[in-house]
Amino acid sequence: MEENNNPLVVEMTDVEGNKVNVEVVSHFEDNGRTYVIANDLGNDTDSYILELVSGPEGDELVSIDSEEEFNRLCDLVDKLANEEDIETLEE
Repeated sequence: MEENNNPLVVEMTDVEGNKVNVEVVSHFEDNGRTYVIANDLGNDTDSYILELVSGPEGDELVSIDSEEEFNRLCDLVDKLANEEDIETLEE
């Protein structure tokens, strides 16, 4: 993921089918995959963990469908945040 000073804002659909604008604020690697943390611009308390997948038509943010995988990633994010190993895009 290329870093720059411009925030990356993406429109996505949440689990309830609502369109939300999110800002990608950080990213991390796990098991050879890249994940991003995105904050909901319309709700200060909602954040998302999404996988960054590169395909023939470019990069795509993909939701984590497995509850087990999502919970594992949440635990990993908490651990990385405590160790300050998450790369913040605002640096």
